[in-house]
Amino acid sequence: MTKKIPFTEQSEHSECGLACTAMVLNYYDDNVTLSHLRDVYGVPKGGNTLTNLNQILLDRGIETKAIRVLDLEILEEQTTPTICFWEERHYVVLEKLTAKEATILDPASGRKKIKRAEFQESFSNIALIITDVDVTITQRKKQKNATWTILKDILSDQKAKVALFIVLTLLIQMVTIAIPRLTQTIIDNSTAAVSNIFQIGSTIAILFIAYYLLQVARGLVLIVLENLFDLTLMKAFMKKIIHLPLRFFVNRSTGDLIFRANLSVIIQQIMSQRMLTISVDFLFVFIYLILMVNLSASLTLIAIFGAFLMGAISVVNSKRVQSITNKELIAQSKVQRILVELFEGMETVKSSGSENQFYSKWRKEFKNQIMLRAEKNRFSTWVRTIQTSIQFILPIILIYVGLFQVTKGQVTLGELISFNALSGAFIAPIVTVFDSYTEFLLLRSYFGKLNEILEAKENPRLAIEGEKVTAIDSVTVEDVSFKYSYFEEDILHSVSFNIEPGDKVAIVGKSGSGKSTLLKLLAGLYDTTSGQIKFNDIDLKQIDDRSLKNCVSIVNQKPTIFNASLYDNIVLNQDEATDERVEQAIFDSRVDEIIMNLPLGLETQISEGGMNLSGGQMQRISIARALVKETSLLLMDEPTSSLDNISENFIMNRLKTYDFTCIIVAHRLNTIKHFDRILVMDQGEIVEEGTHQELLALEGYYHSIYFDPMNVT
Repeated sequence: MTKKIPFTEQSEHSECGLACTAMVLNYYDDNVTLSHLRDVYGVPKGGNTLTNLNQILLDRGIETKAIRVLDLEILEEQTTPTICFWEERHYVVLEKLTAKEATILDPASGRKKIKRAEFQESFSNIALIITDVDVTITQRKKQKNATWTILKDILSDQKAKVALFIVLTLLIQMVTIAIPRLTQTIIDNSTAAVSNIFQIGSTIAILFIAYYLLQVARGLVLIVLENLFDLTLMKAFMKKIIHLPLRFFVNRSTGDLIFRANLSVIIQQIMSQRMLTISVDFLFVFIYLILMVNLSASLTLIAIFGAFLMGAISVVNSKRVQSITNKELIAQSKVQRILVELFEGMETVKSSGSENQFYSKWRKEFKNQIMLRAEKNRFSTWVRTIQTSIQFILPIILIYVGLFQVTKGQVTLGELISFNALSGAFIAPIVTVFDSYTEFLLLRSYFGKLNEILEAKENPRLAIEGEKVTAIDSVTVEDVSFKYSYFEEDILHSVSFNIEPGDKVAIVGKSGSGKSTLLKLLAGLYDTTSGQIKFNDIDLKQIDDRSLKNCVSIVNQKPTIFNASLYDNIVLNQDEATDERVEQAIFDSRVDEIIMNLPLGLETQISEGGMNLSGGQMQRISIARALVKETSLLLMDEPTSSLDNISENFIMNRLKTYDFTCIIVAHRLNTIKHFDRILVMDQGEIVEEGTHQELLALEGYYHSIYFDPMNVT
């Protein structure tokens, strides 16, 4: 293989195949990103098949062939990246296979070398090999690094503060240069120095005060810049994350997203503490060099040799450290993911007795993280100790060699001591520069993690100047089909219906018939694959996102309750809601029954995720939240599945008194039989439509699920 394959990490649990495809395309200089492939093709439930990967590569100019591998010699002969099916459930890219070992790129854990026997054990004997390449038809320009662009903008916007920081650093270095000069003067003119105690003492005091004040000033400026870096980067991250479409979050781990968000702190530290000082450090390397040459050219050569030897060691260390750090980041993300899953699902973990299973899972991943950190530290200890040992012994070598020059009268003793101090100041920034190279390599890894979020495609409606609506008077669904990804079958097939203002419409059907998906399309949470949804004869995709959300309320199948007071959970973002509106919503959703049992009433603090509430209570709060909003379209997805029959009937009867249009997905047919219309769905299609009595008279599908649901096929 002529070059290394660029590594791409998977971000979702099922996109290993898509990540492998991105690696192959990047190898051929097609700068496509994983995010772009995900936007175009999506990720099917359970992941992509080799047929899917073959089609994606073919679309972008690479012909491949799937083969069953009976002899590994076939893979040894390959000179191009090969996608291998792994452990019967995963994909990796094979870079090289020899008689002893294999180099693979695992989207879940990074680049690694494994023994041939281990490869043979994990390889599932199916591979996708490349037969022909013509990527010129699809090559994309490399995108600008989103994180780096943000940081450059900060530096550009804060030129005055950055300039002040650099000036202060220059002044500190100038004060530092004065120390060797003063030392030389004192030693070479010891008699005069002893007799001028006040003058020497005053000079030392001035240098001390100047150094102290300059360091304090630079530190204060650095704090401001650090806060700006952190605040700006996190603001960009949060603005991006809240404007991403729901599709982005479906297969993603909360723990992984939290981990990526926290990387901004590390990036800020490297950028503010290293990047801003490195230019000044590099400038003073030459200043120190000139001063050293003026004192002794031969000693300067020794110092330069020692400095660049340390630099070379630092470069060797940085390459290996970056490789391990990439794996460590993946391990840390996995640990964070497990912890979030554990804390969010603690009730299920406790009730199912799965504590030991989660503990074992966490211990395995955390042990892997610790081992990677130990491996990195061990390597750094062995290599960096050589560097520090050179730094430790170099002053003695310089003094010893310099003494020969003192005895020959080539330099004075004061000049030798001054040179030794200057050499220390010369070596320190060189070591800093090479250490910064290590950190910049790590920065690439951190940028990659954040970029995956910052470069993701936002909700399309946010990118257009959509039409504003103040109310939704009519709903029209025209020949709508939908599928979650390019290679999946349609979940909805040519669905069409009309709803008039104020209608109360129920959607029924067995599980998996597409009811909830249809509701999400009506809410604008997903875009249709084909066909149109129109509100007031305006295509939903052309409606302003903010005005749409103001007109639509949705009660989800699994309501989310926040760690806030009961009142705040009901009102949420409706700060202008009147007390009468809130009281009416509380009564109509039967939240008043909850309040009666709470000592602090509406001011009672609710636990995160509603841990101190029952499922029925959470559903009531969610319904109250929707009713508080001045909405013209209410969408409800099994909103009363956890309620008793009395409460359910009460709430449904109260909903009929409102003027808004209501579309509800329901399983309990008794509660919706008085609705204006019922849409009956099966296998993604509307198979029947009418009132309760009309549908029963048809003696069709609805009749079957109403009277004999156990025998519906």
